[in-house]
Amino acid sequence: MIGRSCLWLLVLLVPWESALAAASDVVIFTNGDRLTGELKSLERGKLRFKTDATGTISIEWDKVAYLRSDQNVQVDTSSGKRYLGQLAAAQDSNTVVVSTEDGSVRLDAMSVVMLEPIEERGINRLDGNVTAGYNFAKASSVEQVQLGFDLAARSEFRVIKLSASSVQSDSEDSEASQRNNLRMSYVRLRPNHWFGFGNVNFDSNDELNLDLRTSFGAGLGRYLKQTNTAVLGVGVGVQISREDYTDGARENNDTVEGVLAIDWDWFRYDTPELDLSTTLRLFPNLSDTGRVRGELDVRLRWEIIEDLFWQLSFYDSFDSDPAVENTPSNDYGIATSLGWQF
Repeated sequence: MIGRSCLWLLVLLVPWESALAAASDVVIFTNGDRLTGELKSLERGKLRFKTDATGTISIEWDKVAYLRSDQNVQVDTSSGKRYLGQLAAAQDSNTVVVSTEDGSVRLDAMSVVMLEPIEERGINRLDGNVTAGYNFAKASSVEQVQLGFDLAARSEFRVIKLSASSVQSDSEDSEASQRNNLRMSYVRLRPNHWFGFGNVNFDSNDELNLDLRTSFGAGLGRYLKQTNTAVLGVGVGVQISREDYTDGARENNDTVEGVLAIDWDWFRYDTPELDLSTTLRLFPNLSDTGRVRGELDVRLRWEIIEDLFWQLSFYDSFDSDPAVENTPSNDYGIATSLGWQF
């Protein structure tokens, strides 16, 4: 009976012990203010920190003087080095001390670009946002509806992303058209800013007479720059695509394409907070020599209040050899929307 009671007591105490351990992290601001709670992450120049009183808040990294955590934390630096261990108390401000298995490592705080507790699991690992917009021009009777979402989950060595967007346009002078895409990607992080990637894409575009393009690809890339204000990554690879066009316009629907990718993100957290991201993909066709496709997406986000932002986006889809005669080689547009980040 006593043994059974002790067992139940142990079961009840374990969650409390875990909760207390998670709430023992400490952050001290440059002005001397102090918070005790749980380190959630550092990414894109913002430290996410949770306390019982405030919930999860975002703190600008350059406003942090000291940070200590008893969690097992992955630490990424701008030089590409990666460390794993607890964050010990530092003697000097703006210094991060990582207690690894091989000893303590002292890092300049501004060289730290990412912190990720690796114990965290499940939905707490997810970051994402949803956007929705509606535009109408009375003079031309043109209306446009835009919907989209992005989800990302990160662990010690990998990043998994899922994103989708849809833009529908309609006017009195032309038929309604849609541009839809769904993208799933897997990134395997390597030392010194290198990474491998795999992706699955589904695209449709009425303006280019594309009913559906399904693509499976893989490749190798590297982050050329990774700081608390900007990230620049490049990649090369190959993918297999199957294209279905309106009325079977193109006879050879299965192609092999090269992949050239450039991703550039710039973010500023002084007022007003801005986030500018640019994605460029070029697909030289290896089966149909001379044909080149391209996808350009540019997004500017301006945070209105906490987690609510206004977004201006520009997209351009290019095909040097359209499947249907007299079809334009480019489909481009501009959309505005409101979004919520979680």
